[in-house]
Amino acid sequence: MSALAEAEFLRLLKKDIDYFEQTVDLFEELIPHLSAPVQDQWRLQAQSRKNFALELVILLEKAEQAARSTTVGENL
Repeated sequence: MSALAEAEFLRLLKKDIDYFEQTVDLFEELIPHLSAPVQDQWRLQAQSRKNFALELVILLEKAEQAARSTTVGENL
């Protein structure tokens, strides 16, 4: 993968992480204003998004590490 493609991938991944973190914040903000059955569903959705955001963070860290090791390898 070219350096440009790697940079674009990392940018998009960071954007996805921001989106999911913002969505969780919004869900958690709105939960108290909903009826009990809807609150339960929204809590599940918020937890699902938290888990996915965490997975994306792990993927981002691995991708950044791989990009750094590739860059270091190219500079040798």
